[in-house]
Amino acid sequence: MSSTELEVFAVCAADDIERGDARAFSLSRVTEAGENRPFPIVIVRTHADGYFGYVNSCPHEGIWLNFGEGNFFTPDRAFLKCGRHGSTFEIETGLCIDGRCKDKSLEPIALAVVDGDVCVCGVALVEDHGVPNPFDELDDTMEIMIHPD
Repeated sequence: MSSTELEVFAVCAADDIERGDARAFSLSRVTEAGENRPFPIVIVRTHADGYFGYVNSCPHEGIWLNFGEGNFFTPDRAFLKCGRHGSTFEIETGLCIDGRCKDKSLEPIALAVVDGDVCVCGVALVEDHGVPNPFDELDDTMEIMIHPD
């Protein structure tokens, strides 16, 4: 690959994410040292059909945004939120506008829609189709089972 070519990795079909929704993906990134590291991301599709990507990690404590309830949005779906502390983020910029990490931002991921696929750009990813996505089996809520003694 020449220095002017940009690495592009297809993550999902563009239509796999409904308008006004978000979806988490567990990818694996190759570090500068050549090591594979977990790379959890969230891709948001706006009602206007735009796509925004962020590392799925709240700037406050590094926890997945969808921790707890399993969703990414405030009740009115106008903002992204952290499931643990309720910090709210602008969807189109990732800026925290309220909460414990106010004025910090989510780490953006460059995305492009290419041939009907949402692709991550400029990040060296491990091309392993066997990496399971822990969110595939979940609906909007995470279930907790309590077994009596």
